[in-house]
Amino acid sequence: MLKRLFFLILFLIFLPLMIPFYLIKGIIKSVQYSKWKKDGEMGKSLLLNSDITKVDIMQGYEFEEFLRALFFYAGYSAEVTQKSKDFGADLVLEKNNQKIVVQAKRYSKTVGCKSVQEIFSAKEHYLATDCAVVTNSFFSSQAEQLAKELGVQLIDRDELVQMHSQVVKTLTQIEDDFEENMDFYNNPNKCAI
Repeated sequence: MLKRLFFLILFLIFLPLMIPFYLIKGIIKSVQYSKWKKDGEMGKSLLLNSDITKVDIMQGYEFEEFLRALFFYAGYSAEVTQKSKDFGADLVLEKNNQKIVVQAKRYSKTVGCKSVQEIFSAKEHYLATDCAVVTNSFFSSQAEQLAKELGVQLIDRDELVQMHSQVVKTLTQIEDDFEENMDFYNNPNKCAI
């Protein structure tokens, strides 16, 4: 009996402290979810309404956001780094215990060795397992050779178009499946058994 009374008193003492804690925790979770949903919808819209010709006229920061959305819907956790003092990395990707730093090069000319060197050094700074340079253009033969020697992955225009096409195809299929399922739930008589 005394033990129950002791726990009841403790409960009554800590209850006023627990309510604000769980309330704040719930608000934070709700805000994070709203941001995640908004970012996801914006990214999906960006991907579905873009092609390589639109990528070619993007500003650098827009290209980084395009890549963030592309990698996110390809199954990576993707974050854009700060605009300055990024140590050569524009995005940080994570998937299956791998951390990949990416340099984004929206160019109208070929990408050279400098980008390969910068992302290779950024790999150390970010303690990443891998690194890559992604461009809407192509790489010089020297950049390709250096990347091969250093183990830097290069994603050129053709691979970017292919990756974008695959992600858009997946997103479109998901939307079609969702609409088909919603059709069934909204009008079950439409489907005859």
